[in-house]
Amino acid sequence: MINRGLQCYIRDIHGVDVWEETCEQAKLSFYNFETMLTYDDATTEDLLKSFSTLINRSREEILEDFGTYVVSEETLSAVRRLLKLGGNNYVDFLQSLNFVYDRAKMAVPDLDIPTMELIANAPNQFTLHTRFQKRGYGAALLGLLRALADDYGALVSIEHCHKSQKFADEDCFNITILREDWSSEKYLELVKH
Repeated sequence: MINRGLQCYIRDIHGVDVWEETCEQAKLSFYNFETMLTYDDATTEDLLKSFSTLINRSREEILEDFGTYVVSEETLSAVRRLLKLGGNNYVDFLQSLNFVYDRAKMAVPDLDIPTMELIANAPNQFTLHTRFQKRGYGAALLGLLRALADDYGALVSIEHCHKSQKFADEDCFNITILREDWSSEKYLELVKH
């Protein structure tokens, strides 16, 4: 699913020509990933490396943009709706992350997703700890968290720290909710005054 998602992201945002050039530089013998097929992790890494070189952006920047794309693009609105089942506001959504791993494993046992633990430090301050077997994907979760904050109308500050462990990556997200009822209209109103 990650490979198919990256394919859609690159094609939709950067165009078919960039996607095909990325595949050629990654030495792939095809241009389309199938959602339910399993691909070698090296294929994904080759794809990311080729795309990074082609557009001159870091892997982390690409993955953060990809996380934002997953939530904000209309073509993937089913993913956004699924994530928003977590609650009516951003705090509810954050609290639902503690249960994502178990629910996903029940539905798709072979799906490789991070375990997540949310700690409430104050009513508007949270720390999200994640462990992921796949290396370096915390940046995608950062993009997803930021895009969902915007979708819920929350103004947030998120600090991301990353640690590589022997068998998994650990990512920590310190999230401060500055306002829950934030919108671009309110921002424009404030700027006018």
